Amino acid sequence: MAMQLQLELDSLPYTIHRFSPATPASVYLPLIDGQYWYSITKTSEEISLVISHNYPESSSTLLTPDHKISSGWRTFKVAGPLDFSIVGIMANLSGALAKNSISVFVVSTYDTDYILVKEESALPAKRVFEEIGHSVQIL
Repeated sequence: MAMQLQLELDSLPYTIHRFSPATPASVYLPLIDGQYWYSITKTSEEISLVISHNYPESSSTLLTPDHKISSGWRTFKVAGPLDFSIVGIMANLSGALAKNSISVFVVSTYDTDYILVKEESALPAKRVFEEIGHSVQIL
């Protein structure tokens, strides 16, 4: 039986930020104030911050010299919670988008997964997901 997922496409814009791993939290944490959704990931190479609003790319030098911004993203949420034993969810979704030349940024949480695509790719991505048997609700 084919995988059939329920996805939700958020109608609000999202922005992805990149900071140096040495950036103090006091610099980027103010960006999450008032956000209903955000994700912070820190590695030895970077800090990535995804927030639920459109932060202008022209503001990239306002916080720190190494601050990079990519705005204009839309988010698909896989309805969850998902059990850790389910295999291939992201491969199914991102693989279908890759075959259609749609680039993604993925955020995973304990309960579910989120796929971000550029705003101009949101409706084509929705069609791709529906063509492979998933349902998509626009919020």
